[in-house]
Parts: sequence; C-alpha cells; structure tokens
Amino acid sequence: MRPSTRLPPLPLLLLLLAGTASTQDQSISVIYKQLSFEESYELVVNASVEYILPFVPSPNQALWPIRVKVSTSHGDIARPLLITARRRIGATTWQLPYRTESSVLFALERTLCPDDAAQPDALLGDCDDESYGQKGFSLHIGSSCASSATVHVSATFVRDWYLTLESPTVVRIVQGAPQVNHYAWLPEQRSVRLVARAEDDVCATVAVQNYTCPICETLEEIETSTLRMTVLRSGGMQLSRSLYPRGFYVVSLVRDSERACRGDAPEPDEDWLWERAVLAAEPPLPERRPPRAKTLTLRVQPALSMAQYYVGAGVTLAVFALFYAGFGALVLAQRLPRWKRLVGPRAVLAADTRPEDTSSGGGRGELHSAMSLSPPQRRRDSTATFDSSDNSNSDSDSEDVRTTSETLAGGPRSARTTQASLAAPAAPADTQNDVAMTSVEGEIRADVVEGERVAAEAADGAGAARAFGLPARLRVAALARRRDRTLKARSDRYLYTLYTVGLFYLLPVVQFVVAFQVILNVSGSLDLCYYNFLCAHPAGRLSDFNHVFSNAGYLLLGALFMLQVKRRKMRRKRKPRDEEYGIPAHYGLLSSLGAAMMMVALLSATYHICPNQLNFQFDTAFMYVLSVLSMVKIYQSRHPDINARAHATFGVLAVLIALVVWGVLGGGPLFWSVFTVVHVFTFLLLSLRIYYVGQFRLDKAALAEAARDLAAPARGRSPLYTPRLIMLLIANAVNWGFALYGLFVQSVDFAGHLLNVLLSNTLMHMAFYVTMKLLHGERPRWYSWTFLALASAAWIPALYFFVSGSTSWSTTPALSRQRNHECLMLQFYDSHDLWHMLSAMALYFSFNVLLTWDDGLSAVKRTDIAVF
Repeated sequence: MRPSTRLPPLPLLLLLLAGTASTQDQSISVIYKQLSFEESYELVVNASVEYILPFVPSPNQALWPIRVKVSTSHGDIARPLLITARRRIGATTWQLPYRTESSVLFALERTLCPDDAAQPDALLGDCDDESYGQKGFSLHIGSSCASSATVHVSATFVRDWYLTLESPTVVRIVQGAPQVNHYAWLPEQRSVRLVARAEDDVCATVAVQNYTCPICETLEEIETSTLRMTVLRSGGMQLSRSLYPRGFYVVSLVRDSERACRGDAPEPDEDWLWERAVLAAEPPLPERRPPRAKTLTLRVQPALSMAQYYVGAGVTLAVFALFYAGFGALVLAQRLPRWKRLVGPRAVLAADTRPEDTSSGGGRGELHSAMSLSPPQRRRDSTATFDSSDNSNSDSDSEDVRTTSETLAGGPRSARTTQASLAAPAAPADTQNDVAMTSVEGEIRADVVEGERVAAEAADGAGAARAFGLPARLRVAALARRRDRTLKARSDRYLYTLYTVGLFYLLPVVQFVVAFQVILNVSGSLDLCYYNFLCAHPAGRLSDFNHVFSNAGYLLLGALFMLQVKRRKMRRKRKPRDEEYGIPAHYGLLSSLGAAMMMVALLSATYHICPNQLNFQFDTAFMYVLSVLSMVKIYQSRHPDINARAHATFGVLAVLIALVVWGVLGGGPLFWSVFTVVHVFTFLLLSLRIYYVGQFRLDKAALAEAARDLAAPARGRSPLYTPRLIMLLIANAVNWGFALYGLFVQSVDFAGHLLNVLLSNTLMHMAFYVTMKLLHGERPRWYSWTFLALASAAWIPALYFFVSGSTSWSTTPALSRQRNHECLMLQFYDSHDLWHMLSAMALYFSFNVLLTWDDGLSAVKRTDIAVF
C-alpha cells in the first residue's frame, strides 16, 4: 500500500517560492579587513554590507587583555547594529543602540575575557592550544537596517588591568563603558578587603565576579550573577579566597540616574493622566543625552588574620570578666571588718532575728527603741542596705486591709489596737499571725498619716479639704499598706511576663533575619543589609561578626546584675528586716531590668546579622522595655501600693511597638498627627495620675476636682505638692517639645524618635528622684554616688558614638555607606561597637544606682520617708 502524501496548500507554496527568489536576488557584500590595535577606524554599515575585522597583536602586546570600543552615529533599537567578537575561547555579541534602564546608548566599550580565564577542565585537549597563533580576535559587524550608519571601531589593551595590594588604582567609568580590573591572590592569602572611594556624587555600581568567562558588564547581567553594591562616595566588601579561588574581576559601571543610590525621585507635577487617558499621548522616548561619568579609586587591603580576631574577641571578654572579678572581690572584702563597716547593712531586723546578726553589735530591741524614739534627722546617714522584706510565695491580693484612697484620706482607727501593737514586738509565727500583724501595722501607718494630714491642714491656714482627700505631706507608710508578699508577687510578674514576651518575640525574629542573611549570600546584593562595610569582619556565614559579638556586654552584665539582685534577695531571706522601716524593695522589677538587658543583647545581635529598614524595631524593642521598666521601678520605690501592673505595662509596650511599625512602614502626615495627639494627651493624663498619687480618674467629677485644685494658686493658695508640680511641668514642656518637633519634622526614623522620647523621660525621672531625695534631706550612700558617676562617665562617650554612627538604615544603602568609617579600636571595632560596649556598662551602672540609692533609708521608719 502506497503511503499517502499531503501537499502544501497553493498560497503557502507560492509564498515560499517568492521568499526564495527574493533571497537569491539580495546580495550581501562581506568585507574582510585586518586592523591594528591602538588605532581608530570608521566604517559604513547597512543591510547589504558586513565586515570581518581580524585584530592580531604583536608578541609583546599579547600580555594584556583587550578592550573593544564601538560607536554609531544613529540607529534603531528594533533593527540594531550587531557586533560579534570571536575568540578561541568563545564569542560574545552586542548590539547598538541599546537600552539601559531609562537611557538609550549609541556607544559601548567591552573588555574581552582573557584566554587564561577559561576553566582548566573546559580544555579537552582535542585542539592544539597553539594552533591559533597569537592571541588576537576577529570582530564581525552587520546590520539589518537598510539605511547606512557610520561606525567607529577601535581595540586597545587594558594596561591598568591588575589590582595590587595596598596600591590605589584610579578608574574613570563612563555610562556604557564599564571598567574591569583583576586581582590575583598572593601565596598564603586567604581574604582581602576591597574599598572604593570617590569625590563626586554620581551613582555607580561596583561588582565582583569570579575569574572566569564571560565577564558580566551590563546591569542586567550584574544584578543576577555577581556580588555587588551601589556606591556614591564610599563602599567596601570583604572577599574570601574560598569563594573566588582563581582571583576575581572588579567591574565598575555608572548608573543612568541617581534613583538606585538616593531613592525614588519626587513625582513631577505634570498632568500625566490627562495626556495619557484623554489625549492618548504616547510616553516620551528616552532622551539622548551626554553619558554620565565617574572617577573611582579602588584599593585592595589585607583582611584581619585569625590572631586579630582572637585578640579583638578576647579583649572584649576580658573587659567584661573584670566586672565579675570586681563583684567577687567586693563580696570577699565584706568579710573584712573595716570594709563591712563601710558597706555593710545596719538595718532594723525582724523580731525573730538574732541580735548578733546586725553589724552594729547591739540587740534588736535596743536599736528598735532607739530608732522609734529618736526624732527624724535632717540627713539620713544610715548604713543599711536596700533589701527586700518578703519571704512569702503568696501572690494573693485579697488580704489588703484598706484601699489606698481610704488610707490617704484617713478613717476610723482603734486606739486600743494601736497601743497593743506598740507594746508588743512583731513576731510573725504563722500565716494567721502574719495577717493580723499586717492589719495592725496598717492601722498604725494610717493613724500617723491622718495626724500629719490634720496638722498640715491646720498649718495651712484655712484647713480646707484638699483634692481627692490627699494629705499635704505624703509618707511611704501611707502607700505601703498591702502585704509585702502581695507586692512581691506583683513585682515578680514583671519577670515572668518578660520571659514569656521575650521568648515569643525572639524566635520569629531569629528566623526572619537568618532568612535575610541567606538571601544576601545567595543573591549577592550587598544593598540588602546596612553594614559598616569598612569595618565589617565576617566569620563563617555571618557577614558582620564584630557587630554581633560586641553585644556580649549586654548579656554578661545583665546576667551579673541579676546575680547581684539574687544575692541581695537571698541575704534578705536569711536576715529578714522589720517591715516598718525602709523602702519596700521587691526585686522582681530589678531582675526584670537585668533580664531585659540580656534580651537587648540577643535581639541586637540578631538585628546585626542583617540590619535594614524592615527589622530595625528588633534592635530597639527591648530598649523601649528597659526605659519603661526603669521608670516603673523608680515610681515603685515611693508608691508600692499604686504601681502599674505587669500586664498593663506590657500592654502599653505592645501599643508602642505597633506605633513603631506604623511609623517605620507607613509614616506620613496622618500618622504624625495621630501620634502627636496621643503623645500629648497620654503624658498629660499620666502627669495627673502621678500628681494625685493614682487617685485621678478620667471622668467628669475627677476632672472638675483637679481643675479646682490646679487653679488654687490663682486664688492665693499654694499648690498641693509644689516640687512635684514643678517637675511635672518641666517634663510636660520637654514632651510637648518632642511632640511638636516630630509633627513639623516628620523624620523617617520614627523608631529613633520614640527611643529618644523614652530615654529622655527616663533620665528626667532619675534626675527628679535624686533631686527630691536631696531636697528632703536624704543622702545616698557613697557607693551610690560612685555608681552614678561611673554611669555618667559611660553614658557621655556612649551617646557620642551612638550619634556618630557608621550606618543609617533610614536612608538608601549608598547614602548609608557614606557614613561608613574604618575601625577605631583593635582594628576590629567601630563606633557602633563602642556604643554597644559603653552603653552596656552605662546601663549596668545605672541599674546599680536604682538598686542602691535608697540604701541609706533601711533604718528609717516609713512614716518618716517622704513620697515624691
């Protein structure tokens, strides 16, 4: 059976015959012409002419790579001029004109891949390596455009091809003419640093490629296959021999605009919608403008050796180990009698403590009687320590004997109970006795406060009732009526809540930034992470080991502070204090400060794995926590019964973090307007709560009562609490200034703005506390002044190094690199590393101030300790 044959349709057959005839009629002239190096030639090219142009160098010229320059007078992107360079290791084709970003270029310069750049295993041995003779190439030029175009062709040698160690190489790059340089590894060399500097502000990209073929010289090729960074004035990267075993190319090219380096330009004011939609106008063609140019200085510098890594890390650990050694030495020194008299406690112990447990040597009864009967001194010169009186595990709030407002306003008292309690010493034997004695002691405190209030109002002249029933003089006894174990449980909740929040916050953060590091390693774009590239030392898969490691100070000193708090707490359990004396010191908040400091270490280290605009809040989140907890701890010292609860405090912190996310990702006029209103209103409400000792509520009656009291000075009466009012007015002025500054400036770095607000309020609160202590005749112990001096000495340089930082995540990567600088210490740490270490020391000393500044009040009755 014959196979069936299907003939093509007649129209298609006629079309094929016509195409064949047309091809036969069209003739293309091929011109073969040998050219010389270092000379320029002019050719006329159209669709009927093609050129084959061999370039053959002399033996002494074959030592250098070849650079080809081709330009045309005009052309069409749809029917371009095609240029093919053929060498023995391959061929490369380009076209003119060509589009790059938003520009159309009519000239190009390309560096041909050196013969020895081919991979050794690519040479199979079937071809004789010397069969090609001298190391030349041939250039094939053709066009599909019928109109003729003038083409200029030249080939030169790249005589500044090699980069040498520690020797600057100046390259001038023009748009469309990238420059390529090569660095070959020295024997035993493992890594180097490449530094690029410029004196102009033209945007450029510097890329690094392995020593192989082909060379990536266009923006499209560079952004998909090389390690690269945008550069304005400065840039740097560290390169390892393990990644570039045969050396590397450095490719420098100019961008056609500043958008990649400076961000998106503002939108033009033209009515593009009318022109596009109504008039159906086509978008304008790219302008043909003079090519942009830039001059770069490239320098290859030696990287740090492993010994320098060990020295940098070891010195840091040794410095912070000295703090542990100093703490241990001070603990051992307390065994010496002379030193013990300087720092040892001399507080009033509980009734069941043996007399010999006190460092004063006298019996408990004698000391208790002396302190009770002696009048209060102007200067509190006690040598007691700041320890907790809690030895209970209860967290119940139900045993409170009276609300705070009833205590402040006064109420019925039992004289018989008061006399019985004064006659019998406190001896908590079991839980029932503990509850009974707590009630009795609360009545004693309330009676004393009531007497002070009546006396103060009588001295005031009119004897009129004060706002919210508050006394003219507040004492800690009136605000410490809750049981100590209740206050302890509330304080401990801060620590447990912080552990929970920190764990759930840290785990996704680690996952997020590790993903960024992986993307950086895979993509090669150094614009993803904001490092100080001039002082960024990689280790393993970490691109910036030193900025991660310098956070060790927060971790070590935070743990040391928690150890100090734990030691004081254990000492207090061994030697319980009389609950009528000293500031109620519960260590949950203090331990939370140390734990938060350790979380700052972990989150800051995680952030510095790949710092950028999306994860900056990771670095600052627990700085907000530290600031807020510090203010809560200061307020808790004199207001133990009305202090904020843990869940409310962390709820406020959650709102702050939400505001930071909104401000960083979508900040604008609406956001800053909302934040300004919230900032001013919140601080004003908080000020009223502080001034009226927690008795103010946001309702109509409370507002009217507060307004009448605040207007009292206009009627000739003095304010209720003048020093407190003055300090709050100052704090409000500062916060309103911050709010107005943020509203008018609208900084991109909202996270930094909020951190400045919180830190300023913390410092003002500390200054207010110290000032009020001095005004009330309280004198901190000498070691508290020492801690305060050390904290100030550490904060000043720390803030200086923070302000003069080495990066800025709120700008573009290229602008951030302009702030990069060389290492300042041990050739390993820069200014931000020094900020990490010095701020860790400053926080540690500041927390010790909070821990010890009320040690001098441990032997002073709470009825004699002022509230402010």
